[in-house]
Amino acid sequence: MIKEGDVVKLKSGSPAMTVKFKTTMDLWCCSWFAKEELKEASFADEQLVVERIESK
Repeated sequence: MIKEGDVVKLKSGSPAMTVKFKTTMDLWCCSWFAKEELKEASFADEQLVVERIESK
């Protein structure tokens, strides 16, 4: 289950993205950096997979 603050990637492959919020159209607004530029886009649940971050 995806929630705000999760680190996700597109199932088809992408950089790691941070989930910001769920839009009124039921999409997840995500942000990430491409080089030094902040990018943002919205994706459906089915397009995303939550990254498992291992703690040390």
